[in-house]
Amino acid sequence: MTRTALLAIALTLTLQPGRAAQAAPDETFSVALVGDAIQTRRIMPLYAARDLDFVALVDLIRSADIAIVNLEESLFDMTTFKGWPEVENGGQWELGPPFVAEELQGMGFDLFSRANNHTTDYGVEGMRLTDQLLDRLGIPHAGTGLTLGQASRPAYLDTAKARVALLSFASSFTTMSRAGAARDDVPGRPGLNALRLQRRFEVDAETFDLLSRLAPKIGGTLGADKKSLRLFRVQSPVSSILVVQGETFFVRETPEPADVDRIMREVRNAAKMSDFVVLSGHGHQPGNQSRVPPSWQQAFARRCIDAGASVYFTHGPHQLRGIEIYKGRPIFYSLGNFIFQNETIDPLPADDYEKYGLPATALAGDFFDRRPWSTADDPEDDAVWYESVVAVPSFSRGRLIGLKLYPLQLDQKAPRSQRGTPRVARGAEAEKIIRRLAELSSPFGTVIEFRDGIGVWRAR
Repeated sequence: MTRTALLAIALTLTLQPGRAAQAAPDETFSVALVGDAIQTRRIMPLYAARDLDFVALVDLIRSADIAIVNLEESLFDMTTFKGWPEVENGGQWELGPPFVAEELQGMGFDLFSRANNHTTDYGVEGMRLTDQLLDRLGIPHAGTGLTLGQASRPAYLDTAKARVALLSFASSFTTMSRAGAARDDVPGRPGLNALRLQRRFEVDAETFDLLSRLAPKIGGTLGADKKSLRLFRVQSPVSSILVVQGETFFVRETPEPADVDRIMREVRNAAKMSDFVVLSGHGHQPGNQSRVPPSWQQAFARRCIDAGASVYFTHGPHQLRGIEIYKGRPIFYSLGNFIFQNETIDPLPADDYEKYGLPATALAGDFFDRRPWSTADDPEDDAVWYESVVAVPSFSRGRLIGLKLYPLQLDQKAPRSQRGTPRVARGAEAEKIIRRLAELSSPFGTVIEFRDGIGVWRAR
């Protein structure tokens, strides 16, 4: 047979519909997962310069079948921006240049989650410009939309091995950023896919009696049952604190049933429409300094797995939390920070400068000189914000067959102009990160061992 004939046969086989996308039944599928990306500076020149620990990170991300990151900032050029910084923000107005999207894509990230407490720092216009930028680059993204329906829907990515669905929601968000449903007679509201939390404070009888007497002076009202109070009520129940009489002091949070039902419907639908479902959640509960997830999250995460999610991962508290393996599928209670360049954001709104009593002539460098970047009394406690992992679970026939955790360091002690850029951690630093993650995961029955410089899940 001639070489031309062989080439024609090979070309015919290659072009047969579905052949290239048909994965072997026992073929493995790997996912690279990271936490929050707040990027304000170019980092891919490090790859061109062969910065070995950065090169190792990029090659790791690219080697996975898919890679997912949470984009925790707006991306647009302020000189052409037609919106404004909103009075509500996620604690800081997070803004990066448009090239960030291309850099993250160049690192190997295929899917972006978008629902977080910074989604509308620059209003709906900032959100839309960022989403439009991702659309132009062909990057699937989830968690935002012009209506609640759109914000709730998954983003899909078709690969040679599987069709992947990504759903994104936030339990920490500004009030104005919550998307609203459309009706026949009223349009929907743009925003993010929100998981609202109902919070109440339970106190003992003595404390409840004291608060009852103080209530009229602090905008409070006593419930009809005489065992509940709403304090600091200004405009609506949403802006008040619910206190009930109990046996001891306890803060109880429960997800809003309507939001839970909506998210579960989307998970079940995505499981029918794809081969692999990833659920990405963003929240700061019970607080950034907490090493453990909020009390409601385990039951919610497990319910997502039961509904069809292959992976549940969260971010938001800026530090690592434990890992659970539930019914052969991983739950990551926080992957912390991936890129943390939040000290070179420029420009900044006037509100930021006013907060620290800076004059109108002050610039971004002056602001970050005044704003303390340390958040804890002991700098070692802040070090956890600059330590993270790339989690790479591997699956076969939908079951978890391996989990590798590649430790990262974000260079806390570097100058501001360099701090927050991720690299693969080595030696004693790598071991410290993995052993801490193993300790955090132990209460969930998850065993993580430090082998050859990385963390490895040991199946029981």
